[in-house]
Parts: sequence; C-alpha cells; structure tokens
Amino acid sequence: MYFLLERKGQMGALSPVKEEELPKEIRLFPQPAEIHGCMASRQGKNLCCAIQLPVQEKKKEKQHKQTVPILGQGHTFLYLSFLVTDTGVWFADFDGLLSAMVEKTPGEWEDRPPEILLYRIFCKLVENDMRVLDTIYKQLATLESEIPRENARFFLQKMYTMKHSIYQLFRFYHQLTEMAEDLMEWDNALLDQDRMTCFEKFIIRTKRLSDDMEIMREYAMEIWEIYQSQISIRQNDIMKVLTIVTTIFLPLSLLAGWYGMNFEYMPEISWKYGYVFVIGVALFIVITSLVIFRKKRYW
Repeated sequence: MYFLLERKGQMGALSPVKEEELPKEIRLFPQPAEIHGCMASRQGKNLCCAIQLPVQEKKKEKQHKQTVPILGQGHTFLYLSFLVTDTGVWFADFDGLLSAMVEKTPGEWEDRPPEILLYRIFCKLVENDMRVLDTIYKQLATLESEIPRENARFFLQKMYTMKHSIYQLFRFYHQLTEMAEDLMEWDNALLDQDRMTCFEKFIIRTKRLSDDMEIMREYAMEIWEIYQSQISIRQNDIMKVLTIVTTIFLPLSLLAGWYGMNFEYMPEISWKYGYVFVIGVALFIVITSLVIFRKKRYW
C-alpha cells in the first residue's frame, strides 16, 4: 500500500494512494530484499529513505505460548520506504506498518504541518521501546539466574538469540538517528527547516535508546563471561577428581606391576601371608593418600 504526505496550505495531510497514481519517476521504491537497514540516499533532487524495523513482539497465536517475544528472535523485520520530494513524501508500506498507524489513530494525520506528521511517524517507530528494553533486561536476568543450574537447557541458544536481538536493536537506533539527522539537513520546498527542529527530540530519544542497548550488550557479555567461568569451574572440578583418582591408583598400578613379575626367586612368592600383605599395602596406600588429600583440602 502507498501513502502520500503532502502540504495543503499551511497544513499537511497523510492519505492513501493507488499504485497507478504514483508518478512514474518515483515508482521504483527499494524493495524489502534490497533493504538491509535504515538508510537515506540522494536520488537527484529527492531523498530516498528505507527503514528495516526489527519486529519487537510476535503476535500470540491461539493455544500457543509466546516463548521469545523480543524482535522475532532477531531475524524478523518490517519494511518501509519513502521518498521526500518537493511536492510530498511518498511512502511504500510493504508490511502494513503505516496502515496500522493510520487505523489506530486516524485523527492524528491531518490538520498539522507536514514536518510534524513526519515527526509523528518516526516517533511511532520507537513508541513502545522502553517496554521492550525492560523485557530484554528481565530476560537477561532470567538467563543469568539459570547459569548455576546444571540442567539449564538451551542456554547457548537463548543467549545467542538475545545477543543477536540486542545487536539488531542497537543497529536500528543508531541508523535511525543518522536518518533523522539527514532529514533535518535536507533542504527542499516541502519541509521547512525551522519546523524540522522537532526532530531534535527524536534524535535525543534514539541516542538514549542506543546507549541503553549498549548497556544491555555489556550486560549480556557479562552473563556470557560468568557462564564461561562456570564452565571452567566445572571442568576444574572434573580434572581435580580425575587427578585424585589417578594419584591414588598410580602407586597401586606400580605395586601390581612389581608383583606381577615372574621371577623364580621373588622373596614373597612362596610366603604364606604374601597375598594378604600386598592387600594391606594397597589399603595403606589408599588410606594414606586420602588422608593427605583431606589435610591439603583437595576434596
């Protein structure tokens, strides 16, 4: 679906348009397969912008619980392209993002300057992001609490999903900030530079969100380092047990090898208590080793 944001007198209006009503020179919008982030590029006298919006919450299906609500597990996006010209801002709404905004709040898209309407569209893109950040923090805290448990299944998969999702959000806010700055600097007959200063508030917000996501990235890295430390501790415990067992049985192996030699004149070969004596020596070695390990606090 396509929309046009145009100026009518001193005010602006956002209205849907049909594909056949688009001017020939602006029909070639960037398609979703060509969009790999939020970017703005100059096309002659026009400014072409493309937005790749990470899906912040997957819709709940009936009789199915929502497992990972953030960003569609880091791989799902919504796409929106628009072209800023001297006559208006032409939108290509590929995934119904702009249509949902208009249907949800129909009275907000008329009788306002076009700069304010464009500013409102950008604000809608990050409207609920503080709630998203709070959800990300809670999920990271949950992952952190699962680290000490040996039966923490799929921890690596969850951690990878969260790290990838956090990176997508960080990248989205950073690119959205640059796009807003490009719009503020763009000079054409439609957008008034004095009124475009309203985007300064949006830039401050996206920079703050970007900083918050940087903190989340550091928190995720701390959790990952804690997890690696836990793995190292478990490996050290396993190696300690193996070392103790090896240390105890090494002299027993020496004893068995020593008395396993078939020499004719071995001293204990014909001794009545030789077998019991060897058993006693073996028990003495085991008990002495355990006592030494206990005093050294090896176990």
